[in-house]
Amino acid sequence: MTMIPRRHFLASTSVAVSTTGGWSAAQALVPSTLAPQTAKAWQLLAVAPQSHKVATLGSDYRRGLELGLAQRPEIAVQLHWVEAPPTPNRAARSITAAMDQLPQLHGVVGWMPPAVEARVAAHAQPRGLPLWASDTGADLPADAKPGQPQAVVRHSLDLCGSAAQLAQAVYQQLGPRAVLAVGHMEGGYDFVYSFEHAYRAWGGRVLARHVGRQGPQSEEFDGLRTALFSHRPDAVVALYSGPQLARFARWWQAHAQSQGAWGLAGLPWLEDVHTGGNTITAGTWPSAAQAEPVWKQRFERVGLPWTAAALLGAEAGYSIAAAFDNPAQQPFAAALRQRWQLAVRQGPRESSSRDIASTTNVHNRPMTPLVSGWLNGYLQT
Repeated sequence: MTMIPRRHFLASTSVAVSTTGGWSAAQALVPSTLAPQTAKAWQLLAVAPQSHKVATLGSDYRRGLELGLAQRPEIAVQLHWVEAPPTPNRAARSITAAMDQLPQLHGVVGWMPPAVEARVAAHAQPRGLPLWASDTGADLPADAKPGQPQAVVRHSLDLCGSAAQLAQAVYQQLGPRAVLAVGHMEGGYDFVYSFEHAYRAWGGRVLARHVGRQGPQSEEFDGLRTALFSHRPDAVVALYSGPQLARFARWWQAHAQSQGAWGLAGLPWLEDVHTGGNTITAGTWPSAAQAEPVWKQRFERVGLPWTAAALLGAEAGYSIAAAFDNPAQQPFAAALRQRWQLAVRQGPRESSSRDIASTTNVHNRPMTPLVSGWLNGYLQT
């Protein structure tokens, strides 16, 4: 029995700072008039994530952010991009080093999981810089202590809340007995425990847990088929992402889908692969089939894929741009902090409810409080 250490889900970003002057990069995405040349631009450090598992994570988020901002071309913004490595300590060092290189900053926006955000916020506090921190929401941020600096805005895919919503959908639509199939990279995040905690609160029971193996892909799902046929669950909850999800979908069709009566459920990524049958999903972002037409056209016009990272970036950019009601206002950090605090989330996820189920929609989020699974010994193998 081993404890799987807590991980920082797709934590992201080298100090190579690249600058998007005015709207030059955004205009390459969406043709628009130039921002007024007489207006002084808002200077933002923008953080793009690197990921070992999802190679396009950084580019999707970056292009999404630029696309969202570009919908308000009258707002003069200059983005200074920094890529953050996929470990929290290195990411925080990269971001804070980039902040020190840019003394004229008005704020920091980008992909910052809680462990990274806390260090960046502490570094930004003496300069009064506001933060807009996007991430997956796979880990619950620690409760802030009095006087502890925090990001002004936390903006995420809310995987913990989505997992709790998924637990309700699985229990109500499939039944109280589930096998949990989890990717190796996902194994130590709070959203996995959030599912288990909420499922138990509804009266469900996780009969077995399988963590995808490292090593040869031919052995990746060894033991999962045995677990399914031994326990005969009502549902298989598949919590994978990236290439491993595609491999699971192929495995499911070859080894499980046609041989068992169990249902399949997961987060919206599951809708992106072919599993050969109906699935139940819950999440905060719509699939391409459910996309709001205007935003789908905007994505298609610039060749941006409809991914969760791109949607989160576009929502961040559009919400930030929409918060400016006076394009001529002279930029300074205190004004940006106030506007970000009052910003209303809007963009391509706007038409999506928290939950998206491909069978029957579940409209009410369960009242079960989200609980961190850190140090609780879950997903033992």
